[in-house]
Amino acid sequence: MRFSVAPQIFELFPNYYVGGVVASGVTNRPDPATAESINRELQAQVAELRQRFPATTELTADPNISIWRDAFKILGIKASEFLSSIEALSRRAIKAGSLPTINPAVDLSNALSLKYLLPLGGHDLDLLQGDLEVRLACQGDLFSPPDANETTEAVPAGEPVYADQAEVRTRRWVWREGRKARITENTTNIFFPVDGWVGLNEGLVRSACEEIARLLEEKLGASCQVFYLDAANPAAAWEPGATSRESKPAMPAVLPPVKKERDQIDNLLTRGVAGIITYEELEAKLRSGRQLRVKLGIDPTGPLIHIGRSVALQKLRDFQRLGHKIIMLFGTFTGQIGDASDKQSTRPMLTPAQVEANVQTYKQQVSLILDPNEVEWRFNTEWFNQMSFQQGIELMSNFTVAQMIERDNFNDRFKAGKPISLQEIVYPVLQGYDSVMLKSDVEIGGTDQMFNMMAGRQLQKVYGQEPQSILMNKMINAPDGNKMSTSLGNGVYITEPAKDQYAKMLRTLDAQIMEYFETLTRVPESEIEAMRAAMEGGENPLHFKKRLASELVKMYHGPEAAREAAESFEREIVHKEIPTEVPEFSPPGGLTEMDLRDLLVETRLAASKKEAARFVEQGGITIDGEKPADPKAKVALHDGMILKRGNRHYARIKLN
Repeated sequence: MRFSVAPQIFELFPNYYVGGVVASGVTNRPDPATAESINRELQAQVAELRQRFPATTELTADPNISIWRDAFKILGIKASEFLSSIEALSRRAIKAGSLPTINPAVDLSNALSLKYLLPLGGHDLDLLQGDLEVRLACQGDLFSPPDANETTEAVPAGEPVYADQAEVRTRRWVWREGRKARITENTTNIFFPVDGWVGLNEGLVRSACEEIARLLEEKLGASCQVFYLDAANPAAAWEPGATSRESKPAMPAVLPPVKKERDQIDNLLTRGVAGIITYEELEAKLRSGRQLRVKLGIDPTGPLIHIGRSVALQKLRDFQRLGHKIIMLFGTFTGQIGDASDKQSTRPMLTPAQVEANVQTYKQQVSLILDPNEVEWRFNTEWFNQMSFQQGIELMSNFTVAQMIERDNFNDRFKAGKPISLQEIVYPVLQGYDSVMLKSDVEIGGTDQMFNMMAGRQLQKVYGQEPQSILMNKMINAPDGNKMSTSLGNGVYITEPAKDQYAKMLRTLDAQIMEYFETLTRVPESEIEAMRAAMEGGENPLHFKKRLASELVKMYHGPEAAREAAESFEREIVHKEIPTEVPEFSPPGGLTEMDLRDLLVETRLAASKKEAARFVEQGGITIDGEKPADPKAKVALHDGMILKRGNRHYARIKLN
């Protein structure tokens, strides 16, 4: 039997990546204890998902979800109406708080789908007719809906589908599976495809495939084989009919063209990349030999740049090393309006003074990654402050309200009756016009910026320019796995002290380590793959976290600071030693007793009495090694007393 991806799919989506697990001899009616353990695992994954995403509206901010919405839009599929299987499953789990048990094999696949946030389907191999292929539908293709008995429906030509030689098995790529070839308790041979993207989550695809294969073997007595397909390896084949662990199917035989040797351009187009519009177009530009104008727009809405934003800056540096012109555009006009790309409510407008103050700090921070002497620094007040109201109206006439409302977060807010201000609606038009004024050949941004960047392509065509290519970089979460946010206190900033940077990076979730190496550093890919293999082979993840932390500190503070941060962590955190240099506090007026909240504020261990009380109540404060329980307690002071907040913030009392 053969599974393949048609060339037409890779023409549209060069970064498509799919893993396959062939499971033979599945016992899908195991003993009750095994079935119950699988159900417990499913419900545990639901609980973990709900903790990660308290509201379903937060799902679309995750790149593993949003990438499918973006892909559906490119195909002309209404993403808010036809949800990818992983988004639909996740929404049901978050809303209901549990998922019904179907049968052990399906429950296992649903649990891992939620764990890795990946579309993970399942097909009964004995019910498939001929080979299975991911392709575009042809005229006359039929589909058997899951909620009907004998009816079939015609599939429009050009729709991406999973299909065998008889009919379409899954419509709209990863949307809905038909009733034929579905897994039941009587199913014994199953094919599980796991869909993903090179540069975004191919590591997660591999992990999901390996884990479901292991669990099927351990819990359901299956014999499993695993393979992976991409643009260079578009097909795999295996021998059908194996039904027991003693008669494993043959290892899938990959049927690809020979891979070409990767060069710097290949690396630029894949490392840390979530998607490109279009891959062939951008590759041709890069191989033409001409210098490209590569644009990144940043709205300076805050004073600090966190490591999430550094992903795009690192990609700009890759372009810069290849000799291309980097245009760093500061949204000194649009920054006052605010980008609504990932917002579920209207954001207050900033003043020009606030934006200008932030620009100064941004420029210094950007220069830590890019060569500032080779950057074209621009500000969009250059043209928007000169634009008349009539010119603005003419600019807006190139778009419709329907186009703007189609944007996911606008659509969600509109349906919920939440306000959408006019300045938010026009934001994509303004960002698109930036590309016209800068004559950009390439624009870089996260997957959440795809709508805005596509507006640039549309306007450039209107103004007679060659449309810019779009490179969407991967969007990473904070080390704790949540969205990186100042309000959540989980951000890692590129200019914060080396010791704090190092300590925060050591809190990185194991699943994010290699993704961080890929997107935040320029450690060679061969070394990353070697580390990935070592970690999957059982080596302690902490070893790799320490290297990751050192690499990051080295980039922004230098090798010596990285060494000192590592040594400091071992002394102060691992061995609980008090730092040699601790800020001293001398109580005013010879006081020998103070309210604990006042003491924490005065020693700068808390910003306010309210924050001080919270730190105490959470157990984050120690005084000479003891944790106080009452934030309102009076503390008797003595010379040399040590106060500590968390693991890294100290103060020493010095009495005169």
